[in-house]
Amino acid sequence: MRLNNTLSVAGLSIAIIGFANAEIESVISAGYNSDYVYRGVNLGEDQVSLSLDASGSAAGLDWNVGLFHGTSQGGLVSQDETRISAGITKAVQESVDFNAGLISTSYSGGPFANGDRLEVYTGLSTTIACIDLSATAFFNTTDAYTGDVYYEISASYSFDVADNVSATLGATYGNWDEDPVALGLDDVDFLSLSAALNISLDDNISASVGVTHVITDTAITEDETVIGASLSFGL
Repeated sequence: MRLNNTLSVAGLSIAIIGFANAEIESVISAGYNSDYVYRGVNLGEDQVSLSLDASGSAAGLDWNVGLFHGTSQGGLVSQDETRISAGITKAVQESVDFNAGLISTSYSGGPFANGDRLEVYTGLSTTIACIDLSATAFFNTTDAYTGDVYYEISASYSFDVADNVSATLGATYGNWDEDPVALGLDDVDFLSLSAALNISLDDNISASVGVTHVITDTAITEDETVIGASLSFGL
């Protein structure tokens, strides 16, 4: 997937700088979300963010690195978050990829403000009947946080609506093996459903409008609906 063509489903994202060659693709983006719902937990409203992502291929592997910083206000908490990620993808057989990597996240404020969290993730992804599928497990290595494993299964489908217009439908199921904010809950899971309309304005500019609805039956957060739009500019 070309990172400088990636659009946020639920938020406003403006790609500021992008460049690509035969080896590396990268993009720097600024964004806004009406609510920040991360893995089924509402971490605030009016999130603004800045991110830098790059990807490429080497030694038969696809690789990606990312840097994200976001600030949210109101809602359940107000906090700053910085996330650094690095991962690789390897084709293990026809149409099936193996994914693995590291995610380091630090928080200031909110229920996760216990220092840096380091996760190792691994999973598989494939495409069946034009539907992109993935299953991933994220292993927490930091004692300061509750929960050892977070599991996620996702599916998405994209199709053309008209000339220069496409739509993407997505669904994600996530499950924490232990309450991530230490409220004493036995089972913490959620389902999110999303839809986005993507419009290509010219070769380098795209716009998108979308909505994401998160369904959960825990005391961590209520059901949430996040709406937004995005603008992407690639060089």
